[in-house]
Amino acid sequence: MGLKDDPARLLRDRYPMRFTTRILYSDMDAFRHLNNGATGRYLEEGRADLNMTVFGEDCMIDPPGGLQLLFATVTIDFIKQAHYPGTVEIATGLTRIGGSSYIIAQAAFQHDVCFALGEAVMVKAIDGRPKALTDDEKARMEGLSIG
Repeated sequence: MGLKDDPARLLRDRYPMRFTTRILYSDMDAFRHLNNGATGRYLEEGRADLNMTVFGEDCMIDPPGGLQLLFATVTIDFIKQAHYPGTVEIATGLTRIGGSSYIIAQAAFQHDVCFALGEAVMVKAIDGRPKALTDDEKARMEGLSIG
């Protein structure tokens, strides 16, 4: 079962975090479609925004005390084509918060239509070993859950 099998995932207003960016000329393929790599890069920026909101900006720049935010899985379902020129909006939130892991859910929109869904299972680790999320981190995450 793919991400696109949950119709609620296609609704932008379910996601608490969003940003819009312009599609660059270099992001398109020969048919003026947004290429798959660029879609992945936009989703990556959404994950970075969420992680910095939860763990602070240092988690992406100079992680304190050996902190690592590791991928267990990353999935992208491509639903429709997006085109150059234009903009994309990336919507991001959380679907699950575990002991040391969490699931980031994302949707990419152009002209108010979802064209891709993403999901990443992340693990908080210290020096490569799972580390429990703190109560403060979990509280910040709770505010980012998709409705």
